[in-house]
Amino acid sequence: MSVNYHASQSRGVPFSEHEVVCQQWREEFSGYDPERIRKILHLTADSDYLYLTYYKAPYRLHLADGVLEKQEGDEWTQELYFNESMAVYHLLHFTKDLPVISGKWVPCHTIDGVVSRNPAVKDPLLSPFEQKCAGRVKELQAACRMAGGVELQAGDAACEFEAFPQVHLRLVFWDQDEDFPAKAQILVDQCVTDFVHYETVGCMIADLLDRLNI
Repeated sequence: MSVNYHASQSRGVPFSEHEVVCQQWREEFSGYDPERIRKILHLTADSDYLYLTYYKAPYRLHLADGVLEKQEGDEWTQELYFNESMAVYHLLHFTKDLPVISGKWVPCHTIDGVVSRNPAVKDPLLSPFEQKCAGRVKELQAACRMAGGVELQAGDAACEFEAFPQVHLRLVFWDQDEDFPAKAQILVDQCVTDFVHYETVGCMIADLLDRLNI
């Protein structure tokens, strides 16, 4: 099964609709002491909240009850989607005491622990994206810039994105030609699971693709 399968099923789904999971993670972080993770990830905290960014948007964790909030304009809202909520909770839960950023980039599907896979099964996130972007390289490049991507020299279009300051994703796209269909690949640091669970990568990919207005 693709690392992206569950994330694809949860795109656009409010976190509150997953009542059991929502309650589980809020209970996990109720009365949370942020000191360990604050030091490791160089975060800011006060007596009420732990603050962090996800795709450079401000989020905060209410320490008393484990509720996540996102800043929208001058207001904070608890109305988060499933994938963004899981990405933030997972970062706080799974980050190791001494996490490593290796600098070696690998395809996202190589870190999900799957020993064997069926190459004939299309990726539920990337396959629709490939079809949508086929023949539209300039539009994709513009969308990546608008989403805060840093352009790279790879494929026909490539950018690096900051999901979290310590966790980046690279999108590489090859356009269709007379011999091959369009192809997209997401690269992550080889040690990404020092910070998140492997399934979190699917959540981050889904949120990245949703940010690309193409």
